[in-house]
Amino acid sequence: MEKEVRLMGEEKIDEIFDLAAYAFNAEPTEERKLRFKTMVAHSLNYGYFLGDTLTSQVISTPFKVAFHGTCYQMAGIGCVSSYPEYRGQGGISTIMKQLLTELAENKVELAYLAPFSYPFYRKYGFEQVFEQVSYTVKAVDWPNVNATPGQMKRVTYEKAKSVCQHIYSELPSNQRGAVIRDDWWFGYAFGLDGKNRFALYEDELGNPQGYLIYQSSAERFVIKEWGYVTNQAFQSLVRFIGSHNGSSREFYLETGFDGTNLSYLMSSPLVEMKITPFMMARIVDLASFLGKYPFTEGNKETYYLKVEDEYGLLNQGIWELQITEMGQSTVKKRDQIPESLTEEEVIISTIQVLTQLFMGYRTGSELYFYGKITGSEKLIQSLDQRLVKGKPILADYF
Repeated sequence: MEKEVRLMGEEKIDEIFDLAAYAFNAEPTEERKLRFKTMVAHSLNYGYFLGDTLTSQVISTPFKVAFHGTCYQMAGIGCVSSYPEYRGQGGISTIMKQLLTELAENKVELAYLAPFSYPFYRKYGFEQVFEQVSYTVKAVDWPNVNATPGQMKRVTYEKAKSVCQHIYSELPSNQRGAVIRDDWWFGYAFGLDGKNRFALYEDELGNPQGYLIYQSSAERFVIKEWGYVTNQAFQSLVRFIGSHNGSSREFYLETGFDGTNLSYLMSSPLVEMKITPFMMARIVDLASFLGKYPFTEGNKETYYLKVEDEYGLLNQGIWELQITEMGQSTVKKRDQIPESLTEEEVIISTIQVLTQLFMGYRTGSELYFYGKITGSEKLIQSLDQRLVKGKPILADYF
């Protein structure tokens, strides 16, 4: 029986949805199917077929991400699923190989995914790059904040969406690998759940300076997302949330972790706080990624990288990276390392580790210490000086 990978459109929605629902033990409701159809309509949907039977699938959704002033193309990988009787028969591996090849051919620089198993996706070149921090605060311990000028307004999704989108795009934390949200994606993420509520903070002149997306119950007040561009906006959001201490037993916030936490702002800092690994990423097209990379200013330098990438053969091999004083870069693939160079003068690593390095999740010095990257320590420290600073943050999930 013939085995092949096919792209599937909306006409295959029933088969795509049935496989996803079965694989993830999700109740196949019409509401869920309608939401799922939105994702399928905006994605490339890869199916692995045995004859005419869909056995495995992967969905790749095109996004753009903001990265320290650079815009990268990113593929959001999701819905990686197989019927149990077809697992382990190579369907997912075949799809991933074709998908990653096609993404690289189309100059898509990055791919993100939410793993059910980190080792499983590591073999496809992905590595952990994002973390999340969650806070659970008893209502009695939530900070008391004095009233500030301006006002909080509870509003509908329709009134909130453009303000949320604008403030989100202005936040410095969303310039470190975060999704540049299209309207359809914001609607998918927040507009389809009837439990979501929206509130905006406006200053004395009526200018929106903060937003809050939340869900509220007697047990828990959940901050789904918040954004604020001034301290006054932050104080007003905190006060608004605290005003629910009579109707909710505790407050909960889960957000991207950049190495700092907010517990020190609490009158009782002994909040329940947990840091967890979040999504993985991989550089898909290394040449395009490094060619657009926002290197910092410094000396004119040349680096040689020897890259291992089993599922990205276009990346595998030896690269010459030249960086100008202004931080502009030129990337060329070489057949071999120049004879004049010693082994110490070449940085050798895998695509997984290089993804962590260039995205700012780990420093070269850390990776060198733990044996994840080889070359002279001085060379790696020199490259470190030219890279962006600040852990990457991701607020979206797919």
